Amino acid sequence: MAWFEKIVPSRIKTERRSRSVPEGLWIKCTACDSPLYRAELERNLFVCPKCANHMRIGARDRLLRFLDPDTAKEIGERVTPEDPLKFRDSKRYRDRLTAAQKSTGEKDALIAMSGELEALPVVACAFEFQFLGGSMGSVVGERFRRAVDH
Repeated sequence: MAWFEKIVPSRIKTERRSRSVPEGLWIKCTACDSPLYRAELERNLFVCPKCANHMRIGARDRLLRFLDPDTAKEIGERVTPEDPLKFRDSKRYRDRLTAAQKSTGEKDALIAMSGELEALPVVACAFEFQFLGGSMGSVVGERFRRAVDH
């Protein structure tokens, strides 16, 4: 805004444009910066069709794509993290857990699922790196143990 418009407001009114493209419809490739249509990228398993860059896939999505459709069943989903030591460094561990759970939508770093792979029964695990860098706490150990025992 120019200094004189502060004194005498403009008579020309511009209408605000609303975004006609919904949020998340396009994704920029992390390697070549090409805009990519989300649906096409998902069909291509998050590999950029322009430069063949493999983009990050979350652990849950990776397992659901790996296992045969409608066969996946999560193992140890009710096991939740605790902080019995009341650990604290620059930030409380409980606060770090809450922030990680909110940002990822996961309860802990390891996701374990049973299902079928080409009609054969399998158990698979994957780490969600976005959850505290895939740190290994008691929940990771317990979920892994349950997956092995399954």
